[in-house]
Amino acid sequence: MKKLFVSAGVVSAMFLASCGGGSDVCDCADMSVAMMNEMKGLEDMAKITEITEKYAAQAEKCEKMGEGKSDEELKAMEEEIKGCASFKEMEKMMSGGQ
Repeated sequence: MKKLFVSAGVVSAMFLASCGGGSDVCDCADMSVAMMNEMKGLEDMAKITEITEKYAAQAEKCEKMGEGKSDEELKAMEEEIKGCASFKEMEKMMSGGQ
């Protein structure tokens, strides 16, 4: 079970690392936290797949936001996302603080 939650966190972290561009940055963080919250405590793979599919379009949008960016631009997006409340919440979730 814990491995499943960690896996969801890793996937969400991947989405977060790919997000960028104004308020869209925090939208990606919001989506990742919402996805993790919905998956929290789940063991039913069908339900997990359903949740993953629910967020697939938004997650793809977040992933594409990082495409074609220079290392400097990616670093700037990473710094920007650190200012989002959802990012702070996700960090707490990943560290087991919730």
